Amino acid sequence: MNLLARLLRSGAKLRFKALRLATIKHIPTGKFNTLLESLIRSGWKRTYIYDGMDAWIDYGQVKLKKDGVRLNCEWDNWNEGSIEGPASDIQEIGERYGLRVSGEWRWSESDPKP
Repeated sequence: MNLLARLLRSGAKLRFKALRLATIKHIPTGKFNTLLESLIRSGWKRTYIYDGMDAWIDYGQVKLKKDGVRLNCEWDNWNEGSIEGPASDIQEIGERYGLRVSGEWRWSESDPKP
């Protein structure tokens, strides 16, 4: 990985920690879709839906907002679904749906290991 890419990824990881964010990673596709529908039914509003040429074939993204809290929901055909947001909200979602919460940025596991 080149120096610029490493710097950008380090910045993203630092931002993630500084903002006290958390992620639920590797949510199976069916469960991810059910979870999204459930969140929307419980009052979360869609503020963005990725509609690129490969939408929901290779990659998908939905951003949700409720009471000033924002969630970033992403799906790809390699890692399946993830939800990122403030740690307290993600922890609550994880507990409610029986999903494991991580304090790491979604893409951090893609970094080469030393």
